[in-house]
Amino acid sequence: MSGLFPKALMGVAALLLAGCDSRADTDGFREVDCEYWWSRHPLFDDLRPAAGLDAVQVRSTREPAPSEGPVSGAIASWGQACTTATDVPACQTAVDAARPSEGFHSSCYSDTCSYRFLLTTQGDQVRTHSTPASVGEVLGTIDTEQEAVLMVYALGYDFICYDVDQGGVKTNADGSFDVIGFRGIECDRDLPITQHVFHVSTSGEVRETESHVLKEGKDACDTPGAPP
Repeated sequence: MSGLFPKALMGVAALLLAGCDSRADTDGFREVDCEYWWSRHPLFDDLRPAAGLDAVQVRSTREPAPSEGPVSGAIASWGQACTTATDVPACQTAVDAARPSEGFHSSCYSDTCSYRFLLTTQGDQVRTHSTPASVGEVLGTIDTEQEAVLMVYALGYDFICYDVDQGGVKTNADGSFDVIGFRGIECDRDLPITQHVFHVSTSGEVRETESHVLKEGKDACDTPGAPP
């Protein structure tokens, strides 16, 4: 399926020129919120979406589609789905069946790929939003740190929630945000761990301001048991 597998690290050659000795100044940053300490999945329970929506859900699904059971599941939600629908059962059925063919923050293992998307309800209308631009439209004004993190997450960047160098966020005096994420795989020599710093404006513009190679990839993974 096109667009599912994360694109190779953009600008790797340029990043390598920076070497592994530099990293962003994290003064004023705090660790990204997660459900538990060593998670790689940010918490999205402080969303304040655009006016008029009944509900917003961050949902996860996979390709190929599940052969039975729900086709996707909510990992975070705001509001109550279908609360103003004229036909609540039909609206809820549409929610349960909603599944775009591709989404954001995709990852693949073997022959299965998982990805995320946003689902919104407004009256009887159930819609899915699977691109970074559409995520910004749903959120409207970016006015919480978690919304700023979600904008970067939707671009495919990862976060380690116990390490501000690979998962940090800061609120600026003007209401904008700075977000630190990363890309790379520790046990893949061709994909070094790279730190990326973004500025997220209140209007939803996401601009990368700096990047650094934190760690070169290795030929093999470490012994299982340590936090990821």
